Amino acid sequence: MIITNITMQSKNIDRVNLFVDGSFYSGVSRIAVYNHKLEIGLEIDQATLDKVIFDSDKDKAFDYALTYISKYTPTSKILTNKLYEKGYGKAIVEYTVEKCKHYGYINDEEYARSYVALNSNIKGKTRLKMELRNKGVAEDIIERALSQMPKGNACEELAKKHSKNQDVHDPKYRAKLIRFLQYRGYEWEDISQALATLKIVDED
Repeated sequence: MIITNITMQSKNIDRVNLFVDGSFYSGVSRIAVYNHKLEIGLEIDQATLDKVIFDSDKDKAFDYALTYISKYTPTSKILTNKLYEKGYGKAIVEYTVEKCKHYGYINDEEYARSYVALNSNIKGKTRLKMELRNKGVAEDIIERALSQMPKGNACEELAKKHSKNQDVHDPKYRAKLIRFLQYRGYEWEDISQALATLKIVDED
């Protein structure tokens, strides 16, 4: 293996892109490049290069992860994407995410439960499921979280708030209300019950 190019990263001046045999190989810190005398034209075996990259990045990546987690509450996927955006390679990203899981800094199961608990009064199951999927939460975890949704009439309460000072017997308003509740992720069974509570009758 021969290092064929080293370029600065546009989003992180402390890191560079390392190219080996004409192709991008990995991001690496500028300090590691200096300390290990990595330069264009240097011939190096893969095991040595991988160890240099891993050792130089693992602590820095973990520190970044802790800083990010202190400000936000990410899922595994969100943290993974953030680490890739910072230019870390696959081995470092997987190592960092697993270390955060091991110490309990990220927990998709707990994230899903909290997300559902905080949003179940304004969003239905369909919307919650879609949003958790987009955050990379596994299907089985999503289903367990949704199964623990508080029992109640959240859809009815939301419909009552939306219809305040509205003519609930106006067909145009009825259609608008249905679209609003569907957008919030409520299933038709919940919506029809809410309409019945408001005594909105389908006149079609």
